[in-house]
Amino acid sequence: MVDKVSLSLLEKYSWIEAYSRQFFEKHPRIKKEIKKRRDKHAQGTNLQELKKINPQDWNIYKKLIYEQIDNEDIILIHSSIDGLAKIGVTSELCMDFLRLLVKDKSCTVVVACFPITNLKPPNEKSKPYDPRKTLCWTGMLSNAFIADPTCIRSRFPYNSLAAIGPKAVEMMSKDLDAILVYDMNSAWRYCYEHHAKILFLGVKASGANTMAIHMLPDFMCDEWPIDGWYEEKKYKVKQNDEIIEVTVKGQKSTWYKYVMEEGTSGRLKVAGLLDEKKVGDCYLGVVNDCHEMLDFLAAEVKRGKLTYMIPRKYYKKR
Repeated sequence: MVDKVSLSLLEKYSWIEAYSRQFFEKHPRIKKEIKKRRDKHAQGTNLQELKKINPQDWNIYKKLIYEQIDNEDIILIHSSIDGLAKIGVTSELCMDFLRLLVKDKSCTVVVACFPITNLKPPNEKSKPYDPRKTLCWTGMLSNAFIADPTCIRSRFPYNSLAAIGPKAVEMMSKDLDAILVYDMNSAWRYCYEHHAKILFLGVKASGANTMAIHMLPDFMCDEWPIDGWYEEKKYKVKQNDEIIEVTVKGQKSTWYKYVMEEGTSGRLKVAGLLDEKKVGDCYLGVVNDCHEMLDFLAAEVKRGKLTYMIPRKYYKKR
């Protein structure tokens, strides 16, 4: 455990977050108005921040990352170019740095490249997911990443990963054998088995830690205590010159209102598994070992401490 970790209010009292989500689900107009005001405020704030950029911040940021990375590491990245822009970083600058990590340290860089084809539930008129062409909804860096000619993108159509580096091909080799989004054949599980590091670039870990929040139930399988967790969807995937159908078993969207993302970040910080800091006004988060992180969270669930605040009526009958 780590002593004297500074936590935000939501990281300390995660029930506030869960209750807020449930309140806003019942009152969508209030949620919409708050988002509108927040976006308006952010536009003005961003203009002020751009004037304050320290040219040295990006160099400091890169140095902090470089010191965390060992030779042949697998590095799973979640990012926000809006966040990185606060220290003057574009997607092109960030891509140049990621390529340098692959070249200098023989790393395999993995980026969350979630396709726009899984933004809505699939139907007969839905366009197929094409790993070579389908854009990502996870931001500018994700789309710049899949445009790199050396990038290998998962053929799995939901919450897909893409990778550049020596382990990229092997990582994706069994992706279409997966049924659960994060099951033993997925690229996500490959990252877990190979003790990948996770970097949060320009984004708070609480809003982007897919492994900690969404992978945990698949990882725990029958030991996950909530009943009726999954639903099945069928996606069309373009493979070579043919369209195939892929069945995906994933979390029902209804569970999201109970999630405690901030509280989970707080627990990981207290356990010494997540380090988060700012350079200038840009977040940098590091999980040194996602294997250790998931094992810790699974053990917490077995003690009754879930990453969701779910009513008891939804628990499995023992």
